[in-house]
Amino acid sequence: MKAKNMPRKPERPRKQRVTFQLPAELIEKARDAVYFTPGLTMSGLVEAALRSELAKAEKKRRKPFPSRRGAILRTGRPVGS
Repeated sequence: MKAKNMPRKPERPRKQRVTFQLPAELIEKARDAVYFTPGLTMSGLVEAALRSELAKAEKKRRKPFPSRRGAILRTGRPVGS
């Protein structure tokens, strides 16, 4: 039986799987970094790098990116590549 006043475990942020291709040498370098860094995971490394680059992009444009909610994001290979 659970006590009514027991604090709840904080919920983990919802995550989604994404698939994309990167240069093989970049993936190998990332795998090396993860292997030689205790506690680091590929997912954690990529998340930190993506957050860092998005913060730089927002700083450069001097405001956050607006939500694209409802807009369709093009996927796949760009035409002509």
